[in-house]
Amino acid sequence: MKEYLLKQIQNMDPGDNQLEPENLLSKKLSMSRETVRKAMSILIQEGVITRWHGKGNFGHPAVSNLVMRVDINSDFRRILRNAGYKVKTVRSESCIKDPSSQMLFRIPEAASEDILSYELQFFADDRVAILVRVELLNKYIRRKPEKGVYSEIITDSLKKYCNVDSAYSTAWQRAGIAPEISEKFGIEINTPLLIWDEIYYDLSDYKIGYVEIFFNPEIMDLAMKLSF
Repeated sequence: MKEYLLKQIQNMDPGDNQLEPENLLSKKLSMSRETVRKAMSILIQEGVITRWHGKGNFGHPAVSNLVMRVDINSDFRRILRNAGYKVKTVRSESCIKDPSSQMLFRIPEAASEDILSYELQFFADDRVAILVRVELLNKYIRRKPEKGVYSEIITDSLKKYCNVDSAYSTAWQRAGIAPEISEKFGIEINTPLLIWDEIYYDLSDYKIGYVEIFFNPEIMDLAMKLSF
């Protein structure tokens, strides 16, 4: 049902984007009203449909056609696959080190801690699209992550390698120039990059790690749907 609605919305034109009432869709597709309502609710949460009291439900083709949407999807592999790329993810060898200056800016209390550090590279076809520098407080590490190609998502990775229950992350966006990263992206070394900072928290709200994420501007066209 969700896929049917998405297809209908993607083919709508501005000014002609009102959806049929749920009861008519239910009869038309021989589905229960509950099934239709659940699909509608998911797309409303994702911002693809607006329910306006007294007017009905309206689909937003401009939202449905956003490819690299990050406000509802934090899985970079899925974002790249949705954009049509063949994706491979590679993890570097991990090592124990002092926290970086950027980690200390976000987590000052990590100053006296040992940090387990490694890099993740997300390949889109044969180019590096995203590079992630991971810094985890070593006291929360159960086992070191393996070097090489990997497939787990971040939540599964934290469960696998940490001895605490990860719960959520907070993120900030900034811009910066990082010649060594641009070189890995195969772009001009002085190209401004979009950079994310993230802090990982456990269930008790303790900070367990920090990541710095760099996006290749020639590949990543990140989008968000914002509500008024």
